[in-house]
Amino acid sequence: MNTISRRFAIALLAGSMILSATPSFAEDAKPFVTDSDVALIDLIPMPPAKDSATTVAEIAAYHAMEATRTEEQAKFAIADDDETVFRFLDGMGMKLDPANVPMTTKFFERVAATEGATVDPAKKFFARPRPPLVDPTIKPLIKLSSSGSYPSGHATLGMLLGITLSKMIPEKKDAFMARAVQYGQSRFVVGVHYASDLEASKMAGSAVGNAMLHNSEFLKEMEAAKVELRAAMGIS
Repeated sequence: MNTISRRFAIALLAGSMILSATPSFAEDAKPFVTDSDVALIDLIPMPPAKDSATTVAEIAAYHAMEATRTEEQAKFAIADDDETVFRFLDGMGMKLDPANVPMTTKFFERVAATEGATVDPAKKFFARPRPPLVDPTIKPLIKLSSSGSYPSGHATLGMLLGITLSKMIPEKKDAFMARAVQYGQSRFVVGVHYASDLEASKMAGSAVGNAMLHNSEFLKEMEAAKVELRAAMGIS
């Protein structure tokens, strides 16, 4: 193993340790909306074909990024594999203990469940193979999921978290939305998504986020969680 590979292996181990120490969203959480409310297959364009010029260019772009990717960037992106609002905030330097915010935790479990309920059917429909399956020279820094590449669930969740947190703490809207983009970009950095997957996820996240903002259950739970979250973060 060369020096760079050994360093990335260390980064991967560190990322795994972070993930194991962070609670995951409950799998039985009820989504606020599903694909019957937001049919992403009708809202986002078809992904580029496997042998298209776009896909070839995207793979080349990945290899160009890979050649300049730093250990710090790799470690950060690996940590972003954790699909929780706590990792999202931690990536901004905002640490929050789930034990201190039970309503917030349950609320964002439902937000995460909403991502799965809307994105998973679209992934199955589009069935785009992930980059390492098209170009075996791409060695992902995390375990490759068996789900389709398009759109990215992580990137869509990042948008949902950014949109929701911006409603709860509007003073930090710009920072939350910038973090949403960064959270999605991490999927490119670790080699499991194409850039076009992330662009589709911005559209997906915006559509699903808009639907949540018109859902009465979402609005009611968000208001309760907002009070708890702002207090825990020392924001009056």
